[in-house]
Amino acid sequence: MILEAQPEDIDEVYTLWCELMDYHRSHHPVFQYNPASATILKAELVSRLKDKDSRFFIYQREQEWVGMLVANFRRTSEAYALKARGYIAETVIREQHRNSGAGKALFDAACKWLLDKGADHIELQVSVKNKNGIKFWESRGFRPSTQHMILDLRPLTGKD
Repeated sequence: MILEAQPEDIDEVYTLWCELMDYHRSHHPVFQYNPASATILKAELVSRLKDKDSRFFIYQREQEWVGMLVANFRRTSEAYALKARGYIAETVIREQHRNSGAGKALFDAACKWLLDKGADHIELQVSVKNKNGIKFWESRGFRPSTQHMILDLRPLTGKD
C-alpha cells in the first residue's frame, strides 16, 4: 500500500532516511551525518514534509514501513524548453524487501503525482557506486544527462 507521510510520521521517516544515508555512507562524505544531530535533521525533514511541492511516498506492507521515495516539483523559467521539473530526492527500500516491487510502486506513485502537478521531466541523482540503484533507475527509462561532480574541500582547508 502506498501512503503519503505526514509531519506526525517523522520518527518513521527519520528511521528510513537514516537507513538510506547509512547504506551510502561508504560512497562519499556527502552521505555522512551526525546521529547526535537527530533533532536538527528531523526538523529539516519536517520542513520538507510540510512543503506543498514535496511528497514523501511510503510503501507499507502489513503495518511495516518497507520503503520511501521523496519527490519534489519545481517550476522553472518559461525561457527553457523543460519548465516543470520533477525531482526524486531520496529513495530507500529496506534490504529484506528489495526486488519485491516496492520501488516500482513508489516510483509509479511519484510519477503520477508529478504528472498531475504538470511536470514535463523527472531528474534524480544516484551514487555512481550504487550499481543496483543505477540498474533500477535505468530500467525505469532514466539515462545520464550530466556528470554531477563534487570536490571535498576539507582536506585542503584542514577543517572537518
